[in-house]
Amino acid sequence: MDLKRLKYFCKVVEHGSISQAARALNMAQPPLSRRIQELEEELNASLFVRNGNRIEPTDAGNFLYRRASDIFRQIENTTRETIQIANREKRLLRIGLTHLYQSYFKPLFLELYRKHPEIELRISVSDSSNLEEQLNDGLLDLALIQKPYQPECFDYIAFEPVKLVAVINKALAGCMSSDINSGTIPYLAIGELPLVLLQRSRDSGIYEMLFDNFSKGGVNPNVIMHIAQPGVIIDWLESGLKAATLLPESEVDASRLENCFVLDVFPSPQVFFPAMVKTIDMPWLQEFLGLLEQGYPFK
Repeated sequence: MDLKRLKYFCKVVEHGSISQAARALNMAQPPLSRRIQELEEELNASLFVRNGNRIEPTDAGNFLYRRASDIFRQIENTTRETIQIANREKRLLRIGLTHLYQSYFKPLFLELYRKHPEIELRISVSDSSNLEEQLNDGLLDLALIQKPYQPECFDYIAFEPVKLVAVINKALAGCMSSDINSGTIPYLAIGELPLVLLQRSRDSGIYEMLFDNFSKGGVNPNVIMHIAQPGVIIDWLESGLKAATLLPESEVDASRLENCFVLDVFPSPQVFFPAMVKTIDMPWLQEFLGLLEQGYPFK
C-alpha cells in the first residue's frame, strides 16, 4: 500500500471534503480524487459515502483511518528517535520538586546526575498541589512532593516521615513558658506564639493537620501568615519577624541561624510525608528506582 495515497486518504477524512483536503495538501482536486479512487480499487472497497456537502468514511474507511493514523504516529516516533540517536541527544526527564522538601531530595538529584550525566533534567519547583495538577496534565514525568491528599488518583512511593521541628525567633524568648535550654517545646505551647504556617494553594494538607492538632488540645493558634515555602519562612524569621513556625527538620539548618531557636517538639505529630509520585498511566522512571534500591535517604 502506497503511503502517499494513505496520507491523502487521511487528509480527506479529517477535512470531510476533497476540495478542502486538496487545499491543505497544496494540490489540485482532480489528482487527489484519482489517488483516492486508486486506493479504493487497490482495496476493492468503498471508503467514502456522500452526506450532503460532506463525504464521510464508511465502516471500512473508519477502520483504515484508525490504522493509518497509528502507522503515521509510529513513523513519526521512529523518525524522531532515529534523529535523537544520530545526534546523541540527551534524554529529557521532567521532574516536579515541592518547595517543602528541596533539601530532603537534594542528595537524590545529585546522585542521579552523578550516575546518569547523559540525562537532561527539567526540574519544576512549586507547591505540591500545583505539581499534582501538572502531573495530571501530562506536563511532568514524576514529582517529589508531599504524599497526595487523594492517593487513589496516583501511584506513589512513600518515604519515612520527616520529623517536625519548631523554629522560633529569639525575640519571643520572654513570651515562652517552656524552658528553651532543654531544646524542646510542647506542641501546644507553640500555639500561644504568633505563627507562620505552611499551606497548600489548593485542597487540605499540612496546615489543616497542624491546626487540627492544636484544636484537639483546646488551643486556637494565632496564625499571622501563610507561606508555601519553608525557605522564605526561615529567612523572614531570621531577618527579624517575631514569630514561630513548624517545619520539616530536613529543611532547617540550625547552624546557620543566629536569631532563631530550633527546638524539638513533643508530642511530635507526623505531618510531613515525602513521596515520589506519578500518574497511574505513566511508567516509573527506572533511573530513580535504581537509586532507591540503595535506600533513601542515603546513609
